[in-house]
Order: sequence, then structure tokens, then C-alpha cells
Amino acid sequence: MARRLGLDVLKGAAIILVVFNHTLLWPMRSDDLVSAFLYGTAFGTVAAFSAAAGYVQGLHPPREERAVVRKRAGQLLVPWLIWAPLYALAPLAWKAVGGGALPMEFDPGPWAREILLGGGPLWFLPVLFAVTAVCALFDTRTRSWTPAWASIGVYAVVAVWASSAGTSPLDLGNGTFWAVSPLYIAAFWFGLRIARDGAPKTSHGVLAAIVALSMALGGVVTLVRALHPEARWLMWLPYAIGAIGGCAALGIAAGGRIVPGPTLAWVGERLARVGRASLGLYIVHPLLVAPFELVARGRGGAAIAVLATAAVFVVGTPVVERVRAVPYLRRAV
Repeated sequence: MARRLGLDVLKGAAIILVVFNHTLLWPMRSDDLVSAFLYGTAFGTVAAFSAAAGYVQGLHPPREERAVVRKRAGQLLVPWLIWAPLYALAPLAWKAVGGGALPMEFDPGPWAREILLGGGPLWFLPVLFAVTAVCALFDTRTRSWTPAWASIGVYAVVAVWASSAGTSPLDLGNGTFWAVSPLYIAAFWFGLRIARDGAPKTSHGVLAAIVALSMALGGVVTLVRALHPEARWLMWLPYAIGAIGGCAALGIAAGGRIVPGPTLAWVGERLARVGRASLGLYIVHPLLVAPFELVARGRGGAAIAVLATAAVFVVGTPVVERVRAVPYLRRAV
């Protein structure tokens, strides 16, 4: 129970940072340097989600891969199939109602292609499904750490090759995130193995320092990237840096029971509630963030991002909980 609560708290904190990260996109691309730095602090969240998913799978004995794939298809691909076409059509709907020009390359054709190939606001759903399928295949065949190290090696080779050509991860997939998926295979395998073999024998203080350092370094990289737009190769770094921080965060969440004081317990309970709704919040957050972004149009920077993020969780969490209580709608979130 304590470990499951820790995972929910981790997912709650991670989804808050994911939404905050997405709300910073427009101001960052409007040359707000504070937003550019803060944007880079959230790259570890994806690895944390992948590692947590691996940890949950590792709580069970190795299962036949088809059973795992069927279960995760219902959890991840069904909502993606419901929502991806709707998001793909959003620019057309916006133009139809006379909404005017859209920011950040929302041209209908490229935008729809990006989403339907595994990019856009829902990219993590198909990527996590693929990561889970790959790791399920390995799980019935090996107990070693080879899948994690091999995945890191693949990422390193691709990153060095692409960096020499001055390309970012998104350049390799028409705006998708498939090029960074090897890192999340490694994170998933890390979570799976520590669930089976025990959490790392590292103090929580050291792990927390690793998380903080990875966030700071990710922020520095995205700030430098904002100052030097031509250096597209730099964007290979924050994903790798974030993978280290995300795995360290899981090490804290899974490393045993921590008895907090009353204030921290109150915060933890709220974060755990958000964490339990994290999948649904990830799916619907673009709808809740969009009004703030379209009104601000890149102005307001981190202040607007904080307001939009708060709105997502104050409004979105109870909405997701209520939708999940309806039998015919729960698969959507």
C-alpha cells in the first residue's frame, strides 16, 4: 500500500509538470527565456511515468506477452483512437468558426499527420504502448539488465549520428517522438527490475539531488537552445538527462515507506488523487489549457502557465473521476 501510494504521488507530481511544460510552449517560442528554462525542467516526467509503469508490471510474475499487450491496448490505444482524430481535426474546426491564425505550426495537414503518426499532445500513449510491448517480450526471456543498456546504446548511436547532421529528435519522425522511445524502454525496464530485485541502495537524499540536478540541467539545455535556435542537436540532451532524473524519482517513490508530517501528508494525498487521474488528465488537458493560451497568445509567460496548470487540476480531476464512474465512458479516459 505504501509503495502504491508513492507511485500515485509520483504520477501526480509528474502530470502537473507535464501540463506546466506544455503551457510554456507558446511563451517559450515567443522568446520568453524564463519559460525556455522552465520548459526543460520537466523532461524527466515521461521517464518517471514509463518507469512507474514498468514497476507496476514488475509487481507481477512475468506474463505471456500477448496478455500484457491486450490489457495495455485497452488502457492506452483505445483512448488514443478516440481522441487522436478529434485533436487532428482541431485546426480545421478552429478555422471553420473563424478563430483566426493558430500558433506553433498548427497547419491542418502537418498537424493531423503528426498526431496520427504518434506525435502531438497524445504522443505518450502509443509510445508507452510500444515500450510496454517490447519489454513484455523481453520479460519472459531474460532477467538481466541487457534490454536497458541496449536501449540506451541505441539512443546514443542515433543521437550522435543525428546531432552530427544538426537534427532534433522530432526531425526524424515528422513531429513524432519515436526517436526518443529507446530511453523509455530503458526506464520501463529499470522500474520492472527494481520491482523484482529491490529498490537501489541509495539514500533518498542522493536520489532527490539527482532529480533536482537533472531538472536544472534540462532547463539549462533548453535555455541555450532558445538562445541558439540553429543548434537543433541540443534537443537530444534533455531527454537523456530527464531519463536519469525520472528513474531516480521512481527510486524515491518505490524505496519504502516515508512517514511525513501533517502538511506533507495533506499535499501527498492531493497529489495521489491527481496521480490516479493522470491518464485522463493527460488526455483532456489540451482542451483546458487552450483557452488560456489563445487569450494570452504567448504573453504572461510562467504566470499564465501556472494559472492554466492549476485550472487543469482543479477542474479536470473531478471531471475525469466522474467520467470514469460511467461504465460506457471510462475507456475514454
